[in-house]
Amino acid sequence: MIEEEELDLDSGKHRVKAKGGLRKWLLIGLVLLLAGGGVVGGAFYFLLEADPSEGGQAAKPPPLIYHELQPELLGNIEGAGRVRFVQVGVVLATRDRAVLEVVNQHMPVIRNDLLMLLSSKTYDVLITTEGKEQTRQEMLEAIRAVVRAHTGEPGIESIYFTAFVMQ
Repeated sequence: MIEEEELDLDSGKHRVKAKGGLRKWLLIGLVLLLAGGGVVGGAFYFLLEADPSEGGQAAKPPPLIYHELQPELLGNIEGAGRVRFVQVGVVLATRDRAVLEVVNQHMPVIRNDLLMLLSSKTYDVLITTEGKEQTRQEMLEAIRAVVRAHTGEPGIESIYFTAFVMQ
């Protein structure tokens, strides 16, 4: 730092006046603080970094593929002492096209299982939201059982009703 010289004319002595001593220590402290923060930040970056085999980014799952069962399921159900009919549109959701090939190959088994499941329900059960949701879950498990028997994995993430008509 630049020091300012001061001459005392009365005594004839030459003094050097130190200037900026406090500023110098504040500046040094600030630099050390920033350097320490950089070291800590860098350590966290490298320690918490994603797996390098993934290219530094978390792998995103493939998009969902939707497959509509055609034609819609049509079956009879019992209700209030008389036969009623139910028609249900079903869409499957998967992320693997190979699963769709298995579904298409074994569609007769899947449709049979779903129709048998629907015909075991009553009007009073299917008229409620809870009954529809329970039936949807049971249908999902029935489809997964067929896919699992041929691939070893459930394969189907979810199913959705696109139509649900009772008469």
